[in-house]
Amino acid sequence: MNAAQPLRILVMLHMPLDRNFGGSRVQLELGEVWRSLGHEVEYFDLVRAFGDKAPRQPQRFARIKALLAPFLRPSFAQQARQFIRTEGHRFDVIDAHQGNLPCSKAELNYQGLLVVRSVGMYPLYVAFDHQARPSQITWRGWLVRQILQWRDPQEIRHCLASFRHADLINLPNPAEADYLAQTLGLGEKCRVFPFGLAPERRQALATMGAKDFSPLHLESRLQNPQLTFIGTWCVRKGSQDWRSLLLRLWAALPDLQVLFLGTRSPETVILRELALPQPQNLTIIPDYRSEDLPAFLTDATVGAFPSYIEGFGFAILEKLAAGIPTVAYDIPGPQTMLNPVDPSLLTPLGKPEAMADKLIQLLTLDSESYRALAHRCQAVAAQFCWQQIAQDTLTAYQSAHSRLPHH
Repeated sequence: MNAAQPLRILVMLHMPLDRNFGGSRVQLELGEVWRSLGHEVEYFDLVRAFGDKAPRQPQRFARIKALLAPFLRPSFAQQARQFIRTEGHRFDVIDAHQGNLPCSKAELNYQGLLVVRSVGMYPLYVAFDHQARPSQITWRGWLVRQILQWRDPQEIRHCLASFRHADLINLPNPAEADYLAQTLGLGEKCRVFPFGLAPERRQALATMGAKDFSPLHLESRLQNPQLTFIGTWCVRKGSQDWRSLLLRLWAALPDLQVLFLGTRSPETVILRELALPQPQNLTIIPDYRSEDLPAFLTDATVGAFPSYIEGFGFAILEKLAAGIPTVAYDIPGPQTMLNPVDPSLLTPLGKPEAMADKLIQLLTLDSESYRALAHRCQAVAAQFCWQQIAQDTLTAYQSAHSRLPHH
């Protein structure tokens, strides 16, 4: 294949193609850029695989039903395998989510480039989930754990098999490449590409969040401090650390406003788990539309992201684009973005007190120091551009495709 020749790309993922979900947002936004560069992009997602039978978002027992779904219908992998066997000849490249195709190219009757993508290494996530033991567990939590213990071994096998059969493995951070090199000896297949933002998204965040860093807006940020967390309310993203964090923050800054965005859990559940004396300075918004995020960040002063394991971390990147200094635990993913801004924004894993102390330091900066840091945040965020990442990814795909045996 000539490097200038357009690629026919199939993007495959076992979830609905929805910008509001980080898991599918990566492939959705990459596909949009690839199309703008003249390549053909087709999607095979959960809805296309099952049509009207695709799992919806039930209100009651949502997580339990979602976990049980793979056992109550044909698996996505089966649907994906059948689709490739009949339609695979139409594509030069298949960019599939980890575990979607746990079979060889010979079984698929496919001769193009098979790429397997991680947006967060599933075996590592499972290992964390099995180690994390909530101090209190409800009957629903117990049932979820039983389902996971039944489901996870099979899912891990599928995931690792898909990596073994891939021609190329697309990963969001170097630690995942090290993991696959050490555990499966697949280092030569691995390519690391971070996530990014489209220019219009970055501009919307910069305009709403930073207000061009006018002295008046900067003073308002510092005099009316607000801490923002974006993420699902779960142990992996630090739910058990927030009580210590908030108590330490409010002891130092009683007027600090705190905003939780996109928790996917109702306020009643979060307040019960936090068990705070009087959390009147806490606002919880369980769900929001992606396009509304810039407006929510208008008054944010700092961000916190106490996640224990992360593929990358869109929540950090979008806050940086809005000029919001953000503190995270020192883990892969966040390291990629925060080290270039200021390594001290990364605090020791599992130490909420250290994170709180760093946030207090940021919240008490003078105007000029805060302005300089906010500008650095935006400058670093601008380096994570989907256009460049998409082009770099295509270059890797074209190079690997040209080395396939039939070429």
